[in-house]
Amino acid sequence: MGKFSKLTAFLKKFFKWLFGLLIINLAGLILITLYSAYYSFGTMIFGVHTAAALKDFWNTEFITAIPFVIGVNLLAITTALFRMYKNKKPKNS
Repeated sequence: MGKFSKLTAFLKKFFKWLFGLLIINLAGLILITLYSAYYSFGTMIFGVHTAAALKDFWNTEFITAIPFVIGVNLLAITTALFRMYKNKKPKNS
């Protein structure tokens, strides 16, 4: 196999991994947004003002979304690097 075909195979695999990671991030952020909206704007039924609900929504969004994105991406990158190291390690039989 030539150097060019190895590079294209690697890039194809990398972009597939990156696309999967983006889908996971997007799905997680959508669920976090729905959670934040439900618990922040649901209280408006009981008389909470829109400004307070909006402030609570953004606080909840930042408090939950930032650790989620950092944690998921860090876990994915660490796992990918560990697998890359494990696959390149010579096997002693």
